[in-house]
Amino acid sequence: MTFETVRFAVTTFPSFVRVFARHGACTGAAICDDVFIVAPLAEGLALAVELKQVLKQDLDLDLDVPKLNCFFPGDRINDDDHARALFQNALEANSQLACLSGMDAGISTTGLRVAGVPIGNDEWV
Repeated sequence: MTFETVRFAVTTFPSFVRVFARHGACTGAAICDDVFIVAPLAEGLALAVELKQVLKQDLDLDLDVPKLNCFFPGDRINDDDHARALFQNALEANSQLACLSGMDAGISTTGLRVAGVPIGNDEWV
């Protein structure tokens, strides 16, 4: 890890902590530019919206929405089309989530992708 990477992580960490602290239904992790939010859908999306706003306000950083993934783990939702419909319904139910509409392609029930590599499913192993 280079010094610049450490400096970036240290600079962004207080913003991550502040936003996560305001969303009690959410847990997650953040390091550098990788953020993982574990939460019920509406709460997780609300945290993502606030994080996008705070990073812009505090650090003039733009959260790259097309790179965001929304993973629906478990066996209750096992179809990507159903997951996309739930995501779209959440957006329609709350106009404040509109800035996340570009993440539609990153919705999955089979695992997350980090740097284009699937994790959390059999392809990863």
